[in-house]
Amino acid sequence: MPRAQEELLDAVRLALESAVVERRYPLAGFTRLADRLAAAAGEARVSLAFRNAGGVPTGELRLRADVVLNCRRCLGPLRRILESSSLLAFVASEEAPVPEDHEVIAGDPERVDLAALVEDELLLTLPSFTAHRADEECVAAAKGAAGGGSEPRVPERRRPFAGLKDLLKN
Repeated sequence: MPRAQEELLDAVRLALESAVVERRYPLAGFTRLADRLAAAAGEARVSLAFRNAGGVPTGELRLRADVVLNCRRCLGPLRRILESSSLLAFVASEEAPVPEDHEVIAGDPERVDLAALVEDELLLTLPSFTAHRADEECVAAAKGAAGGGSEPRVPERRRPFAGLKDLLKN
């Protein structure tokens, strides 16, 4: 779905003005992020502070989002807060000189799609493995405990090479 013209920012002009742009984006609007979430409810809160660094428009992107992911153990819902801060340099090509520690955003610096940047940053901020913490209730642990007795069932430990020692004696 194409973004509205008002979503495209002129980084060159905003950097000269040292402007700060703040937005809220519903998570349901991020199509690439949707399949990674258990629920697309909530929003991402974003702040992009523009600066001019020697003629190069730069910005510090800060975002925060409360997301619902799937626990990898029990597949139940799991709330996490994603926070990120990135230094960006808006340039026409990747070969352009940029300040150290800044990530290059190559393209037309007068037409920056902030929503696309936010979705990229959210995807990069997602944890690689999600599971309930020890102090949270995991549905899988609760089911194991409810199955019989007060302690969760511990699976039998398999030792595939246990008999190897006996074979080596012969």
